[in-house]
Amino acid sequence: MALLRGISDRFWNYVSPRKTQQRREKPFKVPAVPIRRYKTPSSPTKALSPETLITNWDLRTPAASPSADATKLPPSPPTSLERAYTDYDGDTLLDGLTEHMNIAEDDTWDANEETMVVDEAEYIEQQKTIKPDAERKRREHQGQDLRAAGWTEDAIFLFQKLGMRGFEALMPGGWVDDFVMLPVNLFTTNIDKAFIKPAFGSDFHAQKAISDIFNIGPRARDAVLTRAPIRTPEFHIHRGIQQYEQWALRDGRLEDVWGNLSVFQIVSARKDTAPALVEQKMVRKLRKLANQWRDAFNVQEPSSSDASAPDLPTLYGVITSHTIMAFVSYDMNAIAPSLRTVAMFDFGQEGYDVWNSLAIAIFVIHCRNRLTDLKDFLPRSQLPTESDRDL
Repeated sequence: MALLRGISDRFWNYVSPRKTQQRREKPFKVPAVPIRRYKTPSSPTKALSPETLITNWDLRTPAASPSADATKLPPSPPTSLERAYTDYDGDTLLDGLTEHMNIAEDDTWDANEETMVVDEAEYIEQQKTIKPDAERKRREHQGQDLRAAGWTEDAIFLFQKLGMRGFEALMPGGWVDDFVMLPVNLFTTNIDKAFIKPAFGSDFHAQKAISDIFNIGPRARDAVLTRAPIRTPEFHIHRGIQQYEQWALRDGRLEDVWGNLSVFQIVSARKDTAPALVEQKMVRKLRKLANQWRDAFNVQEPSSSDASAPDLPTLYGVITSHTIMAFVSYDMNAIAPSLRTVAMFDFGQEGYDVWNSLAIAIFVIHCRNRLTDLKDFLPRSQLPTESDRDL
């Protein structure tokens, strides 16, 4: 027992907290934090007011290291985000294209001039005074003037459809939740009255396609601000129209049309290109396309004595130059076919992206519907057959 008592006393003396307190000869002190010494500026200190601070701000993009690959670096932002259109490039191009087309006509028509196309911020207030019936009657009287000027019925329909933007519904009502930025009166629950809609495909792909053309305007203006050498403004407009046409043909099951026929062509040119050269190139492409349609219908060139010529479709052209886009018509049944201006648009105007994009959608859907009507009269495409090597 004495042995065990001795062991317990020694163990208690080893772990006793009193022993720890006796060993602390000095009180515990927290080490001081080292003081950082900053270098004082060499220039004398000046009192900076808010105005002086703003004046002295100099924001610069960090320079890349010499070993970095310049092609993989993101582009530097423009020095100014202000719209660089003080040289009135758009107005100059509009005037030039108008002067070189419609030479035989006394009056120049433009479906984009008198339509309900205002800045999106102003449209909310102006739509309260819209009278669609009165505007529709006015367009009908305007159609009589166009017929008297020699326009085809197909071109008149496209002209009036473009002019009625903002006065009538264009898209299915089921899309309203996916395009909350658009006015509600552009949607309708009557699917038969909706002009921009899928033919055989899904609403998802149709909405995706029209969402892409809503971005044409911002991309074109960004190309101007950054002075893009390859992806120029006309490049973005051209590609946007082509991509929307590809969706429209797939959706309408028109990919296997004989000879890959279309009812419109696109010509793009830089802003320093002469309008006469652009017009000549468009006429050559439409004349070639007209010969393809005649071969498909197996008819000859129209003449003044040929009154039994079939009803060939009216062809259209899209001219893109800088931020300007123009729709023109071409009547191949006429004795002397020429270009007629249908409408002109400027993607350089920031508040009109929705209306300009809807014009593209209306144009492409109209061409798709016309091609659908003529599909049954075209020869069937012969798919290439390959021999089986195993036989």
